[in-house]
Amino acid sequence: MIPLSQQHLGALLVLLSAAGFSTLAIFIKLAYGAGANTLTILTMRFVLASLCLWLLLRYLKISPRIPTKTAIKLCLMGALGYGTMSLAFAASLQYLPASLSEMLLFTYPTIVSVLSFLIGDEEFSWQKGASLAICLLGLFFILGVSFTGLSQVGILLGLSSAIVYSCYILIGNRVLKDVHALVATTYVSSAAGLAFAAYSITTGQLILTTLPLHGWLALAGTATFGTILGILGFFAGITKIGAANASIISTAEPVLTVLLSVLILGEALTLLQSLGGLLVIGSILLLQLCTNGSNIKDESLEIG
Repeated sequence: MIPLSQQHLGALLVLLSAAGFSTLAIFIKLAYGAGANTLTILTMRFVLASLCLWLLLRYLKISPRIPTKTAIKLCLMGALGYGTMSLAFAASLQYLPASLSEMLLFTYPTIVSVLSFLIGDEEFSWQKGASLAICLLGLFFILGVSFTGLSQVGILLGLSSAIVYSCYILIGNRVLKDVHALVATTYVSSAAGLAFAAYSITTGQLILTTLPLHGWLALAGTATFGTILGILGFFAGITKIGAANASIISTAEPVLTVLLSVLILGEALTLLQSLGGLLVIGSILLLQLCTNGSNIKDESLEIG
């Protein structure tokens, strides 16, 4: 059984990850305002992040050497998994309101929990089921979803992003057993950066020379907060509390995004959004109070 302190530490790491990811929408919006396009944002997000991560590995004297098979798996997770999810989510925004796209993406905790149970990685309890139900209800209130006149293509893209992300998380839960979280994050970010750079340069869609200073600062924000902090915190947390618990706790991300939108972009916060935020926070507290790690079968994932 994972000690209670490890459970709380894992939850804190995932919450830190959610805080990092919650800034991504804000920085992307600022980058768009500065004249950047989607491929430029995604390319620079992962390229800048990977450069910083390689320097951090060198500074901390952490060896990036891992078995070849593991390196290939991590690169595929970055280029095909995380990269595909990012593209699908961005594409869904062309057909759907941002609130609905976010709602569709955040069906992934339910998908992860169900798949974890089906493949035998984790047990499913009533606490997890209740937490998921409360989370989804809270997200519905936060995002203020309207289901009239929706694009089927957009819905398909939004759900695809959730499915791809769920598989990415479950694969990561297994691949990370013997890999340092910082090393794993570096490989994933580097692979995604190379994939986006190759495609954007080949298609002539990489726009850098015309970006003003605040545009570059926004791109740097997507790399440091929305990528390094987000991925590293999630990878470190998932090794301590499991994929399903980490996915449930990470639903704090849209709550934080709404708060940042209010504080930074001046967007209004409605009563329903406030209620939704309280529901999501309540679901996280329920999970922490009722789950002390006894439902997690694999107890050998702690990073040394």
